[in-house]
Amino acid sequence: MNQGQVNPAVSNTDRSSAANRMAFIIRRVMPFVIILLALLLAVGAAAFAWLRWLLLIVAGLLALLLTAGAVYHAIATRRERRELPPRGILVDAGGFYLHLISMGKAAGGPVVVLEGGMASFAANWHWVQTGLASTGQVVAYDRAGFGWSEPGPNPRDVRHIAEELHTALHNAGIPGPYVLAGWSFGGLVVRLFTDLYPDEVAGLVLVDASHPDQWLHMPVPNADRLLASSFRIQAELCRFGFGRLATAPAKTLSAGLPDLQAREIFAGCAQRSCYRTEGEQAALWTGVSREQVHRAKPLDDLPLYLLGVSEQPLYGDILTRLQEDLGTLSANSTRFIVQGATHESLVGRPEYAQRVVDAILQVVEAARRHTPLAAG
Repeated sequence: MNQGQVNPAVSNTDRSSAANRMAFIIRRVMPFVIILLALLLAVGAAAFAWLRWLLLIVAGLLALLLTAGAVYHAIATRRERRELPPRGILVDAGGFYLHLISMGKAAGGPVVVLEGGMASFAANWHWVQTGLASTGQVVAYDRAGFGWSEPGPNPRDVRHIAEELHTALHNAGIPGPYVLAGWSFGGLVVRLFTDLYPDEVAGLVLVDASHPDQWLHMPVPNADRLLASSFRIQAELCRFGFGRLATAPAKTLSAGLPDLQAREIFAGCAQRSCYRTEGEQAALWTGVSREQVHRAKPLDDLPLYLLGVSEQPLYGDILTRLQEDLGTLSANSTRFIVQGATHESLVGRPEYAQRVVDAILQVVEAARRHTPLAAG
């Protein structure tokens, strides 16, 4: 697929007929109605006629509410697809398409590639990407299942995610070497990418990155499984507009960004594919992705810059201790704590995002000159 060409399959999907949408809605609502009707029949006796009426009213209201939510969600999604078209290109990543946004021109390499968090979007990197665009080529993208990218095949472990990114970059005509910046969960992805394609990676920046073992250190047992289950439930509720009512995640992710990027994030967080993919990633974190990262080869003296934040609302001592451990991955590493920044504002607020830009540029320069990183 050529750069700038939009996948026609995506456009056809977005134009699905109203009849098909209504049939889909009916299929999802009817099981709830049938269950309530069964309860009515079970009551049966005339003495409980008032209860039958009550259940009938509840069934009717529930069906009406679910139908209205699903219709509203379908209409809003169609409007967003029209008003917020992809700003980048859709590239084949192995049988499905990823949305890549490339800025700047190649200036002798390396190309900077930005890998987002568990449920973030290319739009989250706005300040970082625009801050780097004048220095060379920089690529941000929507991971499979997020934003304008199509859902990818299971399993959604970090190895498959890294392979998909590699395929998309090469199909887009963007060869390495790369400096990879991974934010949050994206830190695991860029570490696997480096292990799979070591000759194509010139440096790493871990942006308040996750540690593969972090769920094993949390005081809540099976916290990752609980998180995965929560995401899967939310995914099903999104069929009925839940994602448009529960806007807290979108508000947190979009705080500090320009209006266009914020709207893209709100639109993406309303979709079932976002929560479903989150659930699949979380479910495989400890059992599969963790083991993949731990099997990765040492980084030797690859330039590695670690950025942390001073404001950790939950389990800050645990996360900080684990991030300190990441500094041992390379003999050429440095670490810096951005005072006042939170996990989200580190990339979402321009004053903190500039520190991310500076760290990436230091790694780019170290890679070009083959020199040690300066202390953070």
